[in-house]
Amino acid sequence: MSSSKQLIINCGASHITAASAESVSGNLELERLVSLPLKYDYTDDEGWLDAVRDGLRELTQRHKFAGKATIIIPGNQVLTKTIRIPHVEESKRAQILAFEAQQNIPYPLHEVVWDSQVVGDDGVETEILFIACKSNTIDEICESITSAGLTPEKINAATILEFNALEFSYAGAEEDLLLINIGARSTNLLFKNADGFFVRNIQLGGNTLTQSIADSLGKSFPQAEELKSKFFNGELDYGNENSGAKLLQGAADGFIRRVSQEVTRSIVNYRRQKKGAAPQRILLTGRGSQLKGLAEKLAESQKTPVDFFDPLQGVSLGEQITSDAEVLRLETTEIIGEACAGQVASPAGVNLLPDDLQQEMAFNAKKPFLMIAAVCLALAPWPAFLAYQQKAAAYQAEARALEKEAMPLQGWQNEIFETAEKAQAVSAQIAQVIELINSKSNWIQFFAELQSSLMQAEDVWLDNLSVVREDEDNGKETTDAGTEEKETYEIVLTGKMLVRDSANGGEVGRDVLTNRINFLNSSFETSEFVDSSRLTKINWESLNSGLNVLPFTINLVVDTSKKL
Repeated sequence: MSSSKQLIINCGASHITAASAESVSGNLELERLVSLPLKYDYTDDEGWLDAVRDGLRELTQRHKFAGKATIIIPGNQVLTKTIRIPHVEESKRAQILAFEAQQNIPYPLHEVVWDSQVVGDDGVETEILFIACKSNTIDEICESITSAGLTPEKINAATILEFNALEFSYAGAEEDLLLINIGARSTNLLFKNADGFFVRNIQLGGNTLTQSIADSLGKSFPQAEELKSKFFNGELDYGNENSGAKLLQGAADGFIRRVSQEVTRSIVNYRRQKKGAAPQRILLTGRGSQLKGLAEKLAESQKTPVDFFDPLQGVSLGEQITSDAEVLRLETTEIIGEACAGQVASPAGVNLLPDDLQQEMAFNAKKPFLMIAAVCLALAPWPAFLAYQQKAAAYQAEARALEKEAMPLQGWQNEIFETAEKAQAVSAQIAQVIELINSKSNWIQFFAELQSSLMQAEDVWLDNLSVVREDEDNGKETTDAGTEEKETYEIVLTGKMLVRDSANGGEVGRDVLTNRINFLNSSFETSEFVDSSRLTKINWESLNSGLNVLPFTINLVVDTSKKL
């Protein structure tokens, strides 16, 4: 019987929830679950991290959670983007994805921690879900975790964990589903079909309704939040004609309309990108989904059955969990999605824990084994030395006997060498075919590097690109193995650089121009496709008078180990 325990902490926008989950032979059990409200001004984005830090300390000091923990961060803290890239080998996918992601996200890649999840591959294009979070946010979360006495094992994003919960709770469901999770700061929409899933996160949540009530009644945000909770929970008995009740209900109706419009827009976007059918069923979860009239409005506008999602199907609850089951169904979707990942055929998930922390944790896990190995290594020579003296004579006698038995086998040696030479010749032919196959993806990576160099040099464009192939030294090269053919070739680029006038007037900014020329000269030296041992030739022609355009020709000697 196999079992695994894990501590999962869901750092939501308004609550922090910790759960101790155990998976035993395919069965999932929540042994403990504690949910705490985050105490901060919900209108202050920066206050969330401080509130999370306080919540983590309370979980460890008051509720005695400890050890390694998987952290879940909410959708409003991450950037989610669906990107399509050419189908290439997995080892080359990261470089192409990084290039495409830089064109699609509003931050430089070095300012974020990112990971990806493949959601589709038709052999021509690979559809990837790119998920990123600002590095300073991740660093502060990690610092808060360690200061609370916990060890961060993984940082996952709530936006895709709902897929695992759907697969676990509704195993075998073949219909197209839409799961809508309405949280405090954002709403996550996850479309699931037979081919995979599609995610969209919108910045519309329960706090949006609170802010609308605050604006309508002229109250502060905390006052409006308290009033909202009491009114929609039935704790305030307003008459039907009460003006305050009408304002509150009007704000709720406006929020429901906005949610319905965003759902419609998301379904249209999903069908356009996935070229699939509309969802056949809608499931609701999250605290915001309890708003009266929301489910009925969605069912009416989408002409689709609307139910409430139950992530606790197939989950056992420990005796220490005393919370109401309805509340648990609203709070545990992401936690169940992380806990059941090992029981889902193709689980979704990312890890936004920085690489240096992952390496440090991997090393710490190996420390006990390394210490044992060091002790064994220190003791190993002594018994070996004593045993060697006793057995040396016997080994020598056995060696002489083996030499006599090996003599008849010498005749087979020459035949083996001849067969090996033939095998090497066939391997060389196979290698040539593989080079042709790999050259397709090599060209994609080369053009990505070339585009990056020209974009960073600024105001540079190409007019022509050609390949010149020739045999070096009449096609022969002398090596230890003899004389063999060696083909060398160059890529010739011709283009122009726009030269801008300096700030002093109509004169050319020569210092700026010199720096740009030097940058362009050196930008090709680090390319894995260019032979760095051979000088890259860049011929600059004279500046065209009146146009401020400087023509140039670049001769790049291709590294034959990375053929194009």
